[in-house]
Amino acid sequence: MLRQASVVRLRRRDFLFSFAAAALESRLLASSLPGSGRRPLHVGKPIPVEDSHGDTWMPAWADNGYLYSPSDDSYGFGKATDSNIAFNRLWSGLLQLHGRTVNAMTDYGHSTVQGTDGCTWKSSGCTYIDGVLYLVVARHKYGETSGDSKMRQTASRASIIRSMDFGRTWQRTAEENMNSPMFPGSHFATPYFVQYASTTRPSHQGPYVHALSNNGYWDNGDYMIVGRVRRDRIQRLQASDWEFLADENANRSQAWARNPAEARPILHNPGKLGMTGAIFVPRLGSYLMIGWYYPAGGAKLRGAAGQTAWDFYTAPEPWGPWSQIGSQTFTPEGYYSPQICPKLLSSRRAVIWTAGNWNEPKYYKLTVLALTFD
Repeated sequence: MLRQASVVRLRRRDFLFSFAAAALESRLLASSLPGSGRRPLHVGKPIPVEDSHGDTWMPAWADNGYLYSPSDDSYGFGKATDSNIAFNRLWSGLLQLHGRTVNAMTDYGHSTVQGTDGCTWKSSGCTYIDGVLYLVVARHKYGETSGDSKMRQTASRASIIRSMDFGRTWQRTAEENMNSPMFPGSHFATPYFVQYASTTRPSHQGPYVHALSNNGYWDNGDYMIVGRVRRDRIQRLQASDWEFLADENANRSQAWARNPAEARPILHNPGKLGMTGAIFVPRLGSYLMIGWYYPAGGAKLRGAAGQTAWDFYTAPEPWGPWSQIGSQTFTPEGYYSPQICPKLLSSRRAVIWTAGNWNEPKYYKLTVLALTFD
């Protein structure tokens, strides 16, 4: 009897979440209907999520109905911490999102605190697959000291960690990731898992999990590559299980190399590809990726942080070919690291998670925007 009652509560919670999510989408849509003319995509007005703090939000949809996301350089929710990486659970209330920090990730250090290598821990991709949360962590060096001519923030030595209890504990410790990173170097340092609008395996996904990475920059990267791992092996957290597209024909088994340094760029746009990922959008019948960058160059250049540009790309497969279908600029908010929420994705619209100019507290928090499909 207890088990049966538990199932009933879960179903009711999922129903309430879906109802509230629909209400949230309605609120977003009301602020995003195109005023005039026809455009493939229309970005709506930003709605900040109060009591949140940080950047690099990456929503993952778990089968318990909740959304989960890291946040970087973050107090999390309710000033629960001050961490390089925090991990959070989110749910939808009446017309708005709410969140709680479930793990301060203290092993990864306090916000902006650097190690002996001059780097800090930062996150990129996050996803939920077959009952397990996965998160990518890597060593980042801020633009002031990275040595890059445009003061871009560099990334290297990435690893994937996993949680089987919704973020409360993680396998592969910070010490392991520091001493024995899964992906040494910068070739696969910012991977984002390709997402789908379902907590179960979509029929078109196939046996592989794919991930996209730029060439080792948080901001204003130059090109993207794609890697893959068998779905039944991702839990092993072994770099040897991954392979990277090195040929134009992805259907050839010989096209996939074991070394990310051999990967072929699937999209090349120098200085305009900050680290980002992709999601399959049924409405478009294709994958959608939001490339973003600072028009001034690296984010730490004088005056650069207040303006960003987003480029929208679609492709029939995670490896392309990628085509740009629209763009959007943000001044003075400087919104960056935009990612589409897999839970709040319908046939007419999507919801983008982002954060803005860290110099302005009113922008430096989780912010959602509607993306309407024409």
